[in-house]
Amino acid sequence: MTEYIGIDISKQTLAVWDGTHEDEVPNEKGLKTLKKLLKKRYGGKWNQAVRFIYEPTGPYSNYLRVVAAEHEVRVYEVNPKKSANFAKVLGNRSKTDAVDAKMLYSFHLLLKEREFSIPAIDEIAEQLGAELGSYEMIQKTRAMLSNHLQSLEYKSGVTRKLKDSLEKELKHLDTMEDQLENEMEAVAEEHEETREDLHHLLSMNGIGVISAMNLLYLFRKYPGANRTEITALAGLDPVRRQSGTSLNGGRKISRAGDPMLRKVLYLACMNGIQHNDHIQTFYKHLITDNHKKPKVALVACMRKLLLIAHHLYVTKSTYRLLEHDANPCLTP
Repeated sequence: MTEYIGIDISKQTLAVWDGTHEDEVPNEKGLKTLKKLLKKRYGGKWNQAVRFIYEPTGPYSNYLRVVAAEHEVRVYEVNPKKSANFAKVLGNRSKTDAVDAKMLYSFHLLLKEREFSIPAIDEIAEQLGAELGSYEMIQKTRAMLSNHLQSLEYKSGVTRKLKDSLEKELKHLDTMEDQLENEMEAVAEEHEETREDLHHLLSMNGIGVISAMNLLYLFRKYPGANRTEITALAGLDPVRRQSGTSLNGGRKISRAGDPMLRKVLYLACMNGIQHNDHIQTFYKHLITDNHKKPKVALVACMRKLLLIAHHLYVTKSTYRLLEHDANPCLTP
């Protein structure tokens, strides 16, 4: 008999509900307490009997994913938007760990067995993800500090010592940013497969190292994703909001994906419009022939660039080879 277990994840603990028992265990490396509890309740083959249902919460869910992968436990990771809407349907007014665990357990009523899967842990993707997250944080901190330094020029009472100290910290952040970029590139270069994938992505005009790293992380994180799913993961999928005869703003992108990815795609696309003949032609075609607004055309080019990059990754091809190929992903 299959036992479904809803697990609400927080920094310190996991709230567990299996339809009958409510428990709370430490969110510790290896999850020894959780495994001991499951073994006591479901026997030595607990990993075959249970299905985990949880909402990924950034790094705090990593211990659970690793344990599920090691013990081949089938899981379902609930999209945060779906879980929030499902909680409203259930009429949950309170939001506690125990309540959320029960809500996640109830989610199994909507699922089929084929929707559960054993998590795949890609160590290279995990390392790239950690480094990209740190890179983004350093970029934001550097931008804030730079803006603060500029604002000090208009304030009185600012000593030379204070400015020197802040400028020194700004230089340190610049150095850290460069080091992280080099480290990410070194990680990719260490392995033959990722080295080739990186070079294939970099063969496309407009894509730089950071853009390629973000794309490589996305493609490795979701290896089985198709073109439609990759577009949605980047938050570039079109959505439409309509009620009756009222159309609110027409079609817009969902923005449900990684904002950092959209940022690097935007910069790569701006570069591609200047230096990539295909992206440039596609952009002009949308503006001149289809009379699209520049912003709409730019988003379409971002989507085009993403799908071309995904094709390069999947087919292990370089962009130069594709330029002479009649592949549909290169057709405006």
